[in-house]
Amino acid sequence: MSPELEHIRREVERVTSTMSPDDWRYAPPGKWSCAQILEYLLLSYTATTQGTQSALQRGKPLGGQPTLKDKLATFYVAKMGWLPSGRSAPKTSHPANGSGVESLRQFNDALVAMDATLANAEKRFGRVAKILDHPVLGPMNAKDWRRFHRTHARHHLKQIAKRLRQASSGRA
Repeated sequence: MSPELEHIRREVERVTSTMSPDDWRYAPPGKWSCAQILEYLLLSYTATTQGTQSALQRGKPLGGQPTLKDKLATFYVAKMGWLPSGRSAPKTSHPANGSGVESLRQFNDALVAMDATLANAEKRFGRVAKILDHPVLGPMNAKDWRRFHRTHARHHLKQIAKRLRQASSGRA
């Protein structure tokens, strides 16, 4: 697995290793639970895998020409690792009820599938090919997709850590 995606796998394992079933379900009012956050990340990996598979089936990259705004956004998120807060997830990627502790295997399987599909696309189209368009960041190559997912996961793992602190302080 690529270093970026292996980093996600290790961090999710570390953060979730001591979680109780109550921790998985805890959510402040109007916020997602830890399980829903992981389900949301899993949905984002599945969407990237499906989009990349579409490019492979069509035999060509599906990304367009990046604008200056796209290039700057990709630079900040994928290369600098900075993800601004406050942006809402697209409604189509909202999690249902969270998949709980059982989701870790499914979560890891989705990471592996995404990594393999991105590697196949990179091999077929070349390292610089803009495989897909991200809805906010614009066209990205496979490496930028991996880096985006690492940054995105890091952002949401901070939310999970915050939920765990809130849950434990509520039980104390």
